[in-house]
Amino acid sequence: MDIKFQEQERYDINNEGLLFHAVVDGQPVTCVVTREALWEGFSADQVLSLEEAFRAGRETIERAAVVLIEQGAAQPVVVKRAHVAPL
Repeated sequence: MDIKFQEQERYDINNEGLLFHAVVDGQPVTCVVTREALWEGFSADQVLSLEEAFRAGRETIERAAVVLIEQGAAQPVVVKRAHVAPL
């Protein structure tokens, strides 16, 4: 499975969280990382905006999204706090 994430200058934010996009085997896939994951995992509510928190934790967030995509998660692929929480 070929999974690539698209670089974006700006990210859309909705009630659920921050949206980002992947291309999986040539097909677009919408992903969202929840506000809770960004707030608790990457300090978005204290120091960083949601977008800054996403950029700071992008590698971890995208790694979690890859696992979910490979497991067959439906769109949008939702990355939650449990998916990015440190062990």
